[in-house]
Amino acid sequence: MMKTQDIELLAGISLSDGGISLPLHTVLRKHPFRITMKIPTTRSLLRVSKRYLRIGVTPEEYDAYNLDQRIRFVYLHGKDISRIVAYGIVRGPILGRLLNRPVAWMLRELMTPDELSSAWRQILNSTSTTSFGIIIASAAALNKMQPLASRNESANETRS
Repeated sequence: MMKTQDIELLAGISLSDGGISLPLHTVLRKHPFRITMKIPTTRSLLRVSKRYLRIGVTPEEYDAYNLDQRIRFVYLHGKDISRIVAYGIVRGPILGRLLNRPVAWMLRELMTPDELSSAWRQILNSTSTTSFGIIIASAAALNKMQPLASRNESANETRS
């Protein structure tokens, strides 16, 4: 289960259509260059779901793996993991289909397995909509015409 602070941070990123910066390491550069992975669109989400179901391992099960099991997981499912992350990078209807395989190959070549699996976990966490239901319900319950209590208290302090 995600923490409240993580949910709020993810809500802000998804509302602003921000992204997560992924490092790509090359031999030619001292510092890695970065590429942005955004929250997938609905079309990309359907493709991610298909790949996720093909893997058959939940992120919670992955967390319980030891080192040997994690290495075996990346060995067996590395292509699917990189394609899932590539769907977060290339999200368009045409470019998503055309560039997914080359971007996934580039991710496999230029990212460490640990960074790639972390990006996979992040994209799966960002596609969960149950946490946003709580935020939406609390925002709907809030009376927007009534000032917040903290604003009333600060206004009273300045008037005194």
